[in-house]
Amino acid sequence: MAESLNKYQILYCHMPEDKQDGNKAVAENLDDLVSFGRLSLSNPDLPKRFELNARLTKHNRSTYCLPDPAVGYTDYPFLEDTA
Repeated sequence: MAESLNKYQILYCHMPEDKQDGNKAVAENLDDLVSFGRLSLSNPDLPKRFELNARLTKHNRSTYCLPDPAVGYTDYPFLEDTA
């Protein structure tokens, strides 16, 4: 994927807060790239949540880059765990 992106000059990258924000950026041709990085981190099943219009888990910046591998990157709940 990285090699294929090298063909393009990315001028602006949007990091939306939700599905609607990302769709709007694409529909209005506002961005060259839409990234759901933080949302993907805090919602390990993000495509499923988008499909179901389910509630999103907010990311917790204070847990980024902690030395404990079980905190932050791996402890966000899957959709079935939040019901």
